[in-house]
Amino acid sequence: MSTQQTMTVDEHINQLVAKAQVALKEYLKPEYTQEKIDYIVKKASVAALDQHCALAAAAVEETGRGIFEDKATKNIFACEHVTHE
Repeated sequence: MSTQQTMTVDEHINQLVAKAQVALKEYLKPEYTQEKIDYIVKKASVAALDQHCALAAAAVEETGRGIFEDKATKNIFACEHVTHE
């Protein structure tokens, strides 16, 4: 019999914040030059752009708010804007 552990929203958010804090410490290390960080951001942006429809659908489903097409458009804009600043 398997035991499935369920997490509250607050616990999940706390876990994500803790992971983000670890990632931030890594990015602050001297070996992460601006060029390296720009490369990582561009890769993340391309990955998000590739999944803009899935991300929009998940946002609408999760929140019960918004219009899929509007969220998809916003995702495209955000992905393109972050790498063209």
